[in-house]
Amino acid sequence: MEENVWYIDNYVDLLEGKQADKDPLTMEQCAAVAEESLTSRLNAEAMCIGNIDEKGTREVVDVINRVFINKSRPLNFAESPGFRSMKLPTRAEAEYIFGSEVKKELVPVKYQELASSPSEENNAVEMTLQFGSDASLGYEGIGILDLIGHLAYSSAYNQLRTKEQLGYIVSVYTRKTAGSTWGLTMVVQSSSKPPKHLEERIEQWLKTFREELEGKSPELFATEARGVVVQLMEEDRKLSSEVGSWWNEIAATEANHDRLKTPSFDRLDKLADELNPTSEGLSDTTLIGSKRKSPEELKERVLRMFDQFCASDSPDRRAISSRVFSHASKEEYEESLAEPGVLSSYSDMQYLKEFLPTWPVVPYWRTTK
Repeated sequence: MEENVWYIDNYVDLLEGKQADKDPLTMEQCAAVAEESLTSRLNAEAMCIGNIDEKGTREVVDVINRVFINKSRPLNFAESPGFRSMKLPTRAEAEYIFGSEVKKELVPVKYQELASSPSEENNAVEMTLQFGSDASLGYEGIGILDLIGHLAYSSAYNQLRTKEQLGYIVSVYTRKTAGSTWGLTMVVQSSSKPPKHLEERIEQWLKTFREELEGKSPELFATEARGVVVQLMEEDRKLSSEVGSWWNEIAATEANHDRLKTPSFDRLDKLADELNPTSEGLSDTTLIGSKRKSPEELKERVLRMFDQFCASDSPDRRAISSRVFSHASKEEYEESLAEPGVLSSYSDMQYLKEFLPTWPVVPYWRTTK
């Protein structure tokens, strides 16, 4: 089955393009399409939480069934919306796409834009290192990535913000994109340095951070890991937060066409336990049945994962940098458009996507990793 995806440009073209005058889209047609979308083919997921009992829940479900479901046909699996995340190219794969000149680039794919406002003084870079999908990382990989992100934030802020004073905004965080793909994202905004300089400093910080990880004791890794475990297991303090937590599990199950399976409401328990290192009072195996890691094993796993996905010389590294140039840096922006691997338009992105495979969408709680 071929999946078609519409972008903003497609909608604008339909409303304002060449066919708009010849065959205009009327408000009545828009209303008819909206009504059909909301009533003709539906699939509903609901959650009731808070001060509501079973009787009230059933009454709510009856209203939804009467007003929406009973008047429509069910949405089948083939029609259910789904998102797939594409694999960023490694340096070797980027060479095949963009030519041999891109081989010397530490970040082979860059997307850049010129700030829309002429008064904007800031340049910015958002660099993402793609680690993998739910299925490829599993519980252990997701937990290790959380720990790396936890350690990286304070290190990057101290180096790039405090010491080098590149700009007011410096941040590092783990990132999950549509299609269930995980990565580590570094953001720097600067009014004094252009994007290329910011990328160079991020790359240098990554080397420094690797040395910091190597110098930490296994016991310190264990302590930091337990801190992440506490964060993962922290109870929701507001009803809205609790609703969000439970709904995320329901939505994740639905997105993977797993409607016959109960949502994995114990997912965070398993994830936290997988990251929790050996300690008195803990079992030798985790909740998913794997061997609990010692502090030494935890450190080794962090270093190995960092070297595979973050080190600049790793053949498995998949990186992309999103750049924003201020108008003061417009000359550099225009000069860099001719460089290999630099994208700046919708058509450029479409060209790149033609070469890229996608990650599997199987959720990590369906694996035993």
